[in-house]
Parts: sequence; structure tokens; C-alpha cells
Amino acid sequence: MKNCYFSLEIDFDSEEEAGIIYRSILLEHLDTQIKSRSNMEVKGNTLKVETYAKDLSILKASLYSYIRWIRVAESIYKLINRKQ
Repeated sequence: MKNCYFSLEIDFDSEEEAGIIYRSILLEHLDTQIKSRSNMEVKGNTLKVETYAKDLSILKASLYSYIRWIRVAESIYKLINRKQ
């Protein structure tokens, strides 16, 4: 299952934010291991996602899913922290 591959690294403003985003999307990450395989980790303020899939369309769908989940979680994080 390792014909196509992407690696995504996103730097956040803080380690706290990276950890919260990681935990926010962890359940979706664990549930998507059907047609592709992904590894996700957080180191410092960087979230890293590596994904392998058999074909490009599955890989692209996986990438778009991660980007969408991260953007939603980050938007909520920033909205909550702006009000404090």
C-alpha cells in the first residue's frame, strides 16, 4: 500500500496549540485507516502527518480531509482563545 505518499508539516504558534489540534483530530485520524495508512505525531509546535495510499485519488482525498480537520480545529482554537 505504499505507491503514493505525502508528508504534511504544520507549525503552530505554540506547543499547546499543536497538542490541542492533534488531540482534536485524533479520532478522525484513527477512523480513516481504511483505504490509506497515516502516521500522525506532534513534536514541539509542529504537527506532522505522513500518508500512504495505493492510488493518487485516495491520497488526495486523505490530504484534503486532514487539511479540513486541521483548519476547523485551528479556527475553533483561535476563536476560543480570542475571547479569553
